[in-house]
Amino acid sequence: MDPVTKGNYQYPNGYVIYMNGSGQTMNPITGQVGIPKSDPYNHIPIA
Repeated sequence: MDPVTKGNYQYPNGYVIYMNGSGQTMNPITGQVGIPKSDPYNHIPIA
């Protein structure tokens, strides 16, 4: 995703969201689907 430089959650280099074929967010480590926005693996910052 594009960089986010305003608001509470800033990702100046952009971020990655892993999704399955149904469009559900998923944890790339555990494979758990439908993870909440509060989960640190929902938006993974690009270094």
